[in-house]
Amino acid sequence: MNRLIRAELFKIRASRVTWILVGLAPPLCVLWAGLMVALAEPAGATGPQIENVYNMAQQSYVFALVLGVLGVAGEYRHQTITWQFLVTPVRSRVITAKLAAYGIVGLLVGLLSALVTLLAGLAMLGLAGHPAWTPQVPLVLLGSVFSVAVYGLLGVGLGALIRNQVAAVAVALAWFMYADYLLTMLLPGLGRWLPTGAARALGGMHLQDAELLPVWAGGLLFAGYVVVTVLAARLLTLRRDVT
Repeated sequence: MNRLIRAELFKIRASRVTWILVGLAPPLCVLWAGLMVALAEPAGATGPQIENVYNMAQQSYVFALVLGVLGVAGEYRHQTITWQFLVTPVRSRVITAKLAAYGIVGLLVGLLSALVTLLAGLAMLGLAGHPAWTPQVPLVLLGSVFSVAVYGLLGVGLGALIRNQVAAVAVALAWFMYADYLLTMLLPGLGRWLPTGAARALGGMHLQDAELLPVWAGGLLFAGYVVVTVLAARLLTLRRDVT
């Protein structure tokens, strides 16, 4: 299993797309953090507003998600998955190795985003004359790191479920960036139970018009979505023919 995981990590490092997506993550987080600072109360940011600034480290989720999707669907597109299954006939080991590798990559993307967002948040809040820290900030950053890693796992599951690379990326982005977001905004009672609501709860985000689950409950619910997706993907992967 260690060899399979190392092979997956090598493939991830060798792909130019990986470095492009990882390189785009910090600027996006800084942009969102700056927007949160701009929306803070002029008289001084409140505790939830300060924590939302650092929660923007979670915005790098989209890159971990796309990397996870491409890690499986991309191999189906280029038919490299065929050779992988020939070398490792036990397909469940291949999927497990991909989950481990993209979980590690998601953690690294989350850590990088959290570090950059922390430094940018401290600087921007300080320059704007706002308080720059609350005791909850470390937990917010930690929850954001784990949520980004979990999105990477979810991407692997989606990539295994939808083998067409373009369709898999389109479905993932359409759901997590638009449909899930809009449902959370329009139906907050339902939205707190959706994947995006669970991820926001894990990252300690504060919404003005909706109440999210506690951090621990959000983490468990988000993990549950990943487990269901991965189990479905493994079942289909074991049954499908490859060429």
